[in-house]
Amino acid sequence: MNTAYVYLQLYKLFDDNTPLKTDCGRLCGGACCKDGDSPDSMGMYLFPGEKKVFELLSPDWIKIEPSDFYYTSGGVRRNVPIALCSGSCDRYQRPLACRIFPLTPYVGNDGKLRIITDPRAKSLCPLAAAMHKDEYNHGFVRNAERTFSLLMKNRRFADFMQDYSEYLSEYLKFFSEE
Repeated sequence: MNTAYVYLQLYKLFDDNTPLKTDCGRLCGGACCKDGDSPDSMGMYLFPGEKKVFELLSPDWIKIEPSDFYYTSGGVRRNVPIALCSGSCDRYQRPLACRIFPLTPYVGNDGKLRIITDPRAKSLCPLAAAMHKDEYNHGFVRNAERTFSLLMKNRRFADFMQDYSEYLSEYLKFFSEE
């Protein structure tokens, strides 16, 4: 399977499908797009295989670096790359985590995949702090559910989701779960 191709196709689901029908970045001054070189910069984890997209596209506004987050798949400990942007981007080349923000996939204790408001976004994003995901554009939420339901069919992605969900659980202790 060509993972870069799969991600490029999934990206299209979010080209014109966003949390609100307006530019939500105007509410917070684009807080989720802080410059990757600033001391308070934030990045977005790339999902398994997604780094290949950026190796193909080679955009000059993004840096892909190793993060301090790892997951285990097939008995191999793997690093999760993080994308750091320059503060502005080509919206059609954004990573999947940027496209679905402030939502994220999460596998609960019951083993079921859910799309939740990312608990890390609650201190940054007015939408995450004030709205429930059911109040977002329904097409946006539906596309996120479809995207991650498809990706979960990949064993490596499913393994990643176990460790990623444990990581998110630490944040969920401080915020109510969806």
